[in-house]
Amino acid sequence: MADIKKLAALFTEGVKNTCQGEVAILFSGGLDSATIATVAKMFTSAPLLVTAGIEGSADLISARKIAAELNLPHKEVILTEEEIIQVYKKCYKIRNGDMLKVELMVPVFSCCREAARAGKWRILSGSGAEELFIGYDRYFKKKGKVLEKQLAKEIKELPNGDCGSQELVAKNFGMHAGWPFLYPPFLNEVLSLPLKDRLGTRESKKPLLRAIAAELGVPQDAIDRRKKAMQYGSGVHKILVKNIRAIEEELRMKAELKERKQAAFAATRARFTANRHKRK
Repeated sequence: MADIKKLAALFTEGVKNTCQGEVAILFSGGLDSATIATVAKMFTSAPLLVTAGIEGSADLISARKIAAELNLPHKEVILTEEEIIQVYKKCYKIRNGDMLKVELMVPVFSCCREAARAGKWRILSGSGAEELFIGYDRYFKKKGKVLEKQLAKEIKELPNGDCGSQELVAKNFGMHAGWPFLYPPFLNEVLSLPLKDRLGTRESKKPLLRAIAAELGVPQDAIDRRKKAMQYGSGVHKILVKNIRAIEEELRMKAELKERKQAAFAATRARFTANRHKRK
């Protein structure tokens, strides 16, 4: 059976280990980010909570309430359709890929930009919590050893996946990202537990993390909130789905134009080199 007090203590160490200097937190008002914020206030005077989303989005509504309960400074970044499209294009340049991968970077980009303006140089994220505590719907399609292997594989891929993308975005603003859930002693302790101790149900996911959060004094509304991935909770996904064909066509045309210019430059350079050799 899981030792909740030990896990809470290890998580506290993880936050302390990443909570250095001027800190901001990617904050949705949900379980993961609220757990980080609750602990972070022990180690830094005023961690800035930053939330990005369209007006009326689930993340903004929840974040306002939980930030007030935590009595921490909170900055809202209200995203318009035009800005979401512009930021998506910028994120595509940082790390291109399909829409589902790039869209995750859009609220992160907006939050990092705001945090940098506020003088913060480290931003904390809840990445890893879904893999550790079995939070995604897709996990419930598999069982036993098959599920364990998938979870282990996805955790191993995080540095080059979501965490890598977040670090690239953060560096774009002279910042670094931190991931308390991936603090090795905490990570290893959770992974050493039997799968049944971590596994909830589709209707009630991440029961172990909810127990840890309760031990740490996280606001109950955050503990009870059902998971919404950042691209959905912020409203970014809905906007991009509506515009993605036009965006991708523009990106494709720009890429083709760039390739043509590079090819033309290479051809001109080759002719110049050939003519120089002839003159010799």
